[in-house]
Amino acid sequence: MARRILITNGDHAANALAAYFPDAEILIWRDVLVEGPVPGGIGNEALADVRAQHIENAFGVRGVRSDFTRRDRAFEKIAPSDRVELWFETDLHDQLQLIQILDRFHAQQTSRTPLLLTLAAPPLLSHIDAMAEKLVPVTGEQLAEGAALWAAFRAPDPGPMIEASSGDSALPEVRDAFARMLDEFPSSGDGLGRIERNALLALRDGALTPGLAFRHYQQTEPLPFLGDLGFFHRLEALGRGPSPLLRGLPEGGIAHAARTNMTVEYTETLIELTDAGHAVLEGRADFVRLNGIDRWIGGVHLSDENVWRR
Repeated sequence: MARRILITNGDHAANALAAYFPDAEILIWRDVLVEGPVPGGIGNEALADVRAQHIENAFGVRGVRSDFTRRDRAFEKIAPSDRVELWFETDLHDQLQLIQILDRFHAQQTSRTPLLLTLAAPPLLSHIDAMAEKLVPVTGEQLAEGAALWAAFRAPDPGPMIEASSGDSALPEVRDAFARMLDEFPSSGDGLGRIERNALLALRDGALTPGLAFRHYQQTEPLPFLGDLGFFHRLEALGRGPSPLLRGLPEGGIAHAARTNMTVEYTETLIELTDAGHAVLEGRADFVRLNGIDRWIGGVHLSDENVWRR
């Protein structure tokens, strides 16, 4: 018997879809691909290992690898007769997940054609029926482009992503998302990515805690994509090194707070800019030159020996 399978990002969207389509199976794609290593040249199982290790270490989330295993096994069981619907938003977070999924469908080379819906906002119960009418079959061109864009995202240098961020496209929302992702590379002026700069500006403008800084930061993104844990992880990177740009974050960071049920206390901790933080914001110093860099953006591993700048 053919099944109706809805693939989407996040529990909120999944809960709304499950309530509206009680007979459908919901497959949640939970990976936070905007943060941490997404190296190319390795298979799906090895990539799941890398991603799970990063998420568990950075955010203190447990059971990530087992969740990826359940996800992948469910995906492998999709039959050619099943109706598969991809419910994803237009922001960076969702679009990266979408091209990973399109790459997997492209690799299978079966006759199964998923349906795609690109949403401007999360699926809400009051709008799901109207949204469902806009589902359209994924074209062969979109499958091939999704696979190519996934490879570009995982490339060891930003060249393929830069090239893919412009031009005509069967997946224009992905290319827009790539343009946003490129803003995370260190600036040639101060060594900061866009999230990092806006986080520091939030502190300068009076956000006294990580929680307040996150709320301030959210207002700077036309298409919100980064959750609070990812934002706190970026804050912590700014607070490390020989010349930290901020001080006051608890020992162990958000990962320790999550494991010990202290996230509320973490979000309410008083933090402030250091003199180095003010200097970087004012263009008198460079974050990377002060503290070095060890960060992944997609498949690019930024290090002291491999610094790519905007």
